[in-house]
Amino acid sequence: YCQPGQAMTAAALLSAPQPVAAEDVASALAGHLCRCGSYPRVRAAVTQALAADPAAPASHGSLS
Repeated sequence: YCQPGQAMTAAALLSAPQPVAAEDVASALAGHLCRCGSYPRVRAAVTQALAADPAAPASHGSLS
């Protein structure tokens, strides 16, 4: 149950108009309780995605 919430938070961070620091990623994801152990991997993936092109607003696919 933790991953949908983490994915929504990650999407919001990736589409933020202003730069997002690594500390902001950890803080934003801290509210999601994760018992499966995916939290560190999700945090690393979001940080890596933000570092890939921090100036570009996200257009990381859509459901349409």
